Amino acid sequence: MISPLLLSLLISFAPAIASDSVRVDTTFRRPVEVVADRWLADATGAGMPTTQFTRTMLDRLAPQSLVSVLPLIPGVFVRDYGGLGGLQTFSIRGGSAQQSLVMIDGARMSSAQNGTVDLGMIPARFVDNIDVIRGGVSALYGANALTGVLDVRLRVPNTTSVRAFVSGGSFEEWRLALGASGVLGSTRVGADFERLGSAGSFPFITDQFGSVYEINRQNGDVQSILGTMRIESDDVGSFTFFGRSTDRGVPGAVVQGNITNANARLRDDDLVGIVRTRSATTTLGSISAVGSLRVLNQHYNDPTASITGPGGIDVRYKQRDASVGVLMAGSAWAVHYTARVDGSYADLFGDDIVSSSGSLVTRRSIGASTDWQWEGAFGAPLDIRAAMRIDALSDMGIAVSPLVALRYSVDPSISLRASWSYNFRPPTFNELYFLNYGTRTLQPERSHSFDVGVVVRPWTWFALDADVFAVLTRNLIVSVPVSPVITSAQNVGKATSLGLEVVARGAWFDNRLLAQWAYTLQQVTDRTGRSALDGTLVPYTVPELASLLVQWDDSNWTSSVQWTYTGYRYAQAGGEYTSLLQPFALVGAMVGLHIRGLNTRSDLRLQMDNILDESYSVVRGYPMPGRVIRVSLQIEMLP
Repeated sequence: MISPLLLSLLISFAPAIASDSVRVDTTFRRPVEVVADRWLADATGAGMPTTQFTRTMLDRLAPQSLVSVLPLIPGVFVRDYGGLGGLQTFSIRGGSAQQSLVMIDGARMSSAQNGTVDLGMIPARFVDNIDVIRGGVSALYGANALTGVLDVRLRVPNTTSVRAFVSGGSFEEWRLALGASGVLGSTRVGADFERLGSAGSFPFITDQFGSVYEINRQNGDVQSILGTMRIESDDVGSFTFFGRSTDRGVPGAVVQGNITNANARLRDDDLVGIVRTRSATTTLGSISAVGSLRVLNQHYNDPTASITGPGGIDVRYKQRDASVGVLMAGSAWAVHYTARVDGSYADLFGDDIVSSSGSLVTRRSIGASTDWQWEGAFGAPLDIRAAMRIDALSDMGIAVSPLVALRYSVDPSISLRASWSYNFRPPTFNELYFLNYGTRTLQPERSHSFDVGVVVRPWTWFALDADVFAVLTRNLIVSVPVSPVITSAQNVGKATSLGLEVVARGAWFDNRLLAQWAYTLQQVTDRTGRSALDGTLVPYTVPELASLLVQWDDSNWTSSVQWTYTGYRYAQAGGEYTSLLQPFALVGAMVGLHIRGLNTRSDLRLQMDNILDESYSVVRGYPMPGRVIRVSLQIEMLP
């Protein structure tokens, strides 16, 4: 049988296939940059389409977490398992969460245990920019970059300041934070401490055997502490440490005959350290290195669970992920080249882990890659990119991942791009070794990723990107029922994803007004040849996604309106109506006041999510909160 820990918190390991102007605020003695060119520019180059959010945009949007901005990116689907305390993962172009790699400061964060990252653990305070690459880039990043990459870059501000933040909102949600940054010569130091919590109880509608009830969600509370420290030196490099400790209830899914799991608890203690060295110049180019270590301890307890016997469930897990990489970059004539060598080690110890070596499983890997970019090839407005990577995994053998990309500038306002790559994802430890679920003979997933796009900027205030893509995946890993109560991870064949992505952006009134519209139309079908499943939509892939953002920011006021639409999807394979989840649209708004003093900067904001009080579930059985109202105040002081 499968532990509720697997079902309710590590669910995502079963794939669902799945104008350059600067405004200066002299009273605060710090420039506030609002750069239209960075907002309107295409960040892709010769390669897969890339969406970038800069620090300036993140300051304007003031998201509570990265989950708030990811739905603005075409092709990105965020899976939310029930509000502030629930697991939050994302997928790109109809893939699974395991097929999208998460990186922080050049270090891999996607764990070998389940292949995902809870987005709530990423520290938002020192984020300098976020790049989301849509399309397979295993040739550049290695394993798990099968459908794309979320790449988060950190930086300490170039100012000495102290910050305090407080917010409160519906359903007893609260958040407190204190932070400081300082500059000592060429060294910048920053630290941030945050606590948040929520009662996790909100009303929702449930249909139990034909009778409709309105009840409150129970056991969805959360208490979390997140601390971040970062030291940067222009002469040496950077060191980043962050840790999160979370204690939360695990209410489980709402199904027929079971509305709540009122006693299950999960404790997470997650520690991450990242070290980067400054580039050193050699005759061949600049050389830099990055190393990371992540340790995660989990304790799941449910004394009333009867699935494993009268004693309930009490299990512990410890996972460790370590990596080191050395990068050399240089250029000659019009060619820019990089070469990289990476090594990693991962292990997992758990009560429900079963392998030939007992409850401890390990994975070691080494990879080498090279990337060549030729600008103005053959004297034409043509950029060519070619990359190749070889990975060797101790338990999965060797994988070769190539990439070829072209970009042609028709004229200064129109560019065409095209790319192809071959990518891979190894099975996670859960898929290989989890009790009564794992299958030790699983093979890595492999996929071909194709993309053809156009970038148009007919005016200085408007830009349009459009892409047509295809992802052809084989050796797909899915959960296959083998009994009424047990499922098993198995390679089942193929899946095909075909789609269109469009994003339009505008900037007006000296960049005070920004707007973006994004749209995705995709068809992700099962091509495994299985009876009654072949040709149907795969679970939790959304044929239609859309979003609209309108945002105003000046020296006194800030406001925004955000609309997102998620189309229908199926919770189970086969496309049966009984597993159909209805589409939903959410509307949110924010209004804020900038208060500037001689040495202080304050922002007071009122935010409302789900204004229309929509009742919906992103994942079947996990009801989402209704209308949420929150008030926040941030004060930053200079010495």
